[in-house]
Amino acid sequence: MRAGFIGYRNFAGRLMGLFQETGRVREFLFYHPEKALEGVTFTNSFRDIYDCDFVVIASPDITHGTYLRRLADYGGYIFCEKIPVTDRADLIFLKSHRSPRLYFNFNLRKSILCDILRQKGEKTLYISHRMGHGFALRPEYAVGWRSSAHWAPLGVFQLSGIHFFDLLVYCFGRPSDRRITCRTLSPYGDSVDNFGMSMRFEGGPTADMFFSYTCPFQYKLDVITTEELIEYDGREFAIRGPRETFNDDGLFAGPPVITSIMADVFGDSLKNSVKYFLDVAESGGDFVEASEGRDLLSTELFLEVLDETGRRRGEHDIQNEKLKQH
Repeated sequence: MRAGFIGYRNFAGRLMGLFQETGRVREFLFYHPEKALEGVTFTNSFRDIYDCDFVVIASPDITHGTYLRRLADYGGYIFCEKIPVTDRADLIFLKSHRSPRLYFNFNLRKSILCDILRQKGEKTLYISHRMGHGFALRPEYAVGWRSSAHWAPLGVFQLSGIHFFDLLVYCFGRPSDRRITCRTLSPYGDSVDNFGMSMRFEGGPTADMFFSYTCPFQYKLDVITTEELIEYDGREFAIRGPRETFNDDGLFAGPPVITSIMADVFGDSLKNSVKYFLDVAESGGDFVEASEGRDLLSTELFLEVLDETGRRRGEHDIQNEKLKQH
């Protein structure tokens, strides 16, 4: 297969490596509107990527809507990185032109964590997730678009937290209640570098999540069900049970670990997502997600969060920015 790439650094490079590892993609063509790219086969003509079997959109989030519009008459398959779009005009367009050959890479949907949450279902009572590191307090954070509120207004949530947020609403639906906190501490950027959200799902769990770019490294996930305690530290799941665990005095006691599972949740799910995409593309089939009501729910809620936090720029400003870049 022949792949066309929009975006060429950072995560786009990681995706290229994963597609290469499958041994199923024979050629890569990178598009940039202006630059001559070094070390890869590239083009400055957008129409050239129409000759590819599929296109990967891994450019900055704010450009996705523009490229999806330009690819509206493209007959191949599209692998679009999160977030699909970042303004309402593009979301309306996307819903009215939803192609069964368009796939959004919310890859935690292809993870063991998704399997666990769906298996536990209504037994899940509470979920807590904390993730962070100190990159926003280093001078190199200022280099690139991720530190800019102009390009990534919700910063750490938009770039790192959106996958987990998407997984929760994909599994449990629209939260019936939510509370948001966000702030910017870095002297090297004006994007959000600390973000927290508490949610309650009707008939489902309560969930808290916190993401930071200004703290010591941490990765902690806890899932409490009616039967078990599930802990994940970024490397290993520890499942504790049963609920009816007692000490020598007959009092409730902390349950022991009954199952351990080594897993790279994000890395493994990203590989699964790439494989799934190629399987569908090679078969000539359609992505079932295109017909699912929750496929774009996290994107809709992301736009609502932009409004709630006062981080949204005017649609006119967004469109002008796109025109300047493309």
